[in-house]
Amino acid sequence: MLVKNPLVSIIIPTYNRAGVIAETLESVLLQTYQHWECIIIDDRSTDNSFEIIDAYSKRDSRFKLIVKNNNQKKGASASRNIGLDNATGDYIQFLDSDDLLHSEKIEHQVALLNENDRFTISICKWERFESSTEEIKEFQNKADYRNFDDTEEYFKTIGKYGGFFPPEAFLLSRDSIKFSGYWNESLTNNDDGEFFFRIISNASKIIFAEKAIVYHRKAVQGNENLSELDSHEKLYSLVNSWKIIEALYVVRYNQENSDYINKKKEAVYSSLKQKHKFIIKENRFFFKNQIKQDNFTLKLKKIIKKIKLRLHKHAGRI
Repeated sequence: MLVKNPLVSIIIPTYNRAGVIAETLESVLLQTYQHWECIIIDDRSTDNSFEIIDAYSKRDSRFKLIVKNNNQKKGASASRNIGLDNATGDYIQFLDSDDLLHSEKIEHQVALLNENDRFTISICKWERFESSTEEIKEFQNKADYRNFDDTEEYFKTIGKYGGFFPPEAFLLSRDSIKFSGYWNESLTNNDDGEFFFRIISNASKIIFAEKAIVYHRKAVQGNENLSELDSHEKLYSLVNSWKIIEALYVVRYNQENSDYINKKKEAVYSSLKQKHKFIIKENRFFFKNQIKQDNFTLKLKKIIKKIKLRLHKHAGRI
C-alpha cells in the first residue's frame, strides 16, 4: 500500500478526562510523523474537558473536536464509529483519552505498513503506567512480539503463552476496517477484543514494529477488570463478546475448542464464578468445558482430602 506521505487519522473518544487528556494530546503533538489529523469525540463531558480540547484545536488545526448531541448513542464504541465516519486518513490510529504514544510510534509503523498490502496491520511494544512522571519500562521478550505471516499462528501463540495488545498498539488501514466492520455498539465491555479479533482474523499478516511503543494507563476510576465488573450490562456484554468471537473463530479457522478461545473463556469463567454464578448458569452451554473441568477439579480435591485424612488416621494408629 505505497502511498506517498499517507495521512493518519488518530481517533480519541473521551468522557470526563480533564485530568489526563492534555497529556494524551501532547503525545500526539510530539509525533515525529507530522501528517496526521486527530479527531476527538466528546461524549458530553460534565467537567472542563471541552475547554482543554478546544484550546488544542485552536492551537493546531489538525485537532478536530466533535461533541455528541443528545440524540447520539453514548459509549466509546459509538464515539469511535463517529470518528471513523469523519476520518479522511489512509491509516487509522485508535487512542484512548488517558493513554500515550511514544513520539516515534506512528512514524515507525507507517514506514512498515507502506511497504505492504492494505490488509497488513502493525502492532508494537506497550507498557502499563499510572503516571507519566514515573519511570516506564516496556515489556520485553513477549511471545507475541514478532511478525505473523499467518494470523491463526498469532492466536495459537496467544492460546499457548497468553498475550494482549491494547487498541493504541495497532496501526491499520481504513480499508481493513471497511472490510472487517465498525465497532460493535451493542457491546459495553470487551468491545475492543471483539473488534480487533475481526481486524486480526481478516489481516493478510501482522508486522511487529520493534522500535515503536505505547503507554497504557492503569485504570484508577471506572476500572473494568473482570473482577470489578459493576453492572449486569457489562457482565452480559463480556460473555456475548466471547460468544461472537468464538463463532467467528470457528467460521474463519474451521476449528472448535482452540487453545486461544479456551484460555480466554477460562479467564472469564474464573472471574465470574466468584460473585456472578447466575451468569454462568444462564450460559452453561457456552461454559460447558469450564464447568466440566471445574467439577473434575473439585472432585479431585475431595478425593485428595479423603486420602490425606485416611493416611493421617492410619499414621495415628501406628
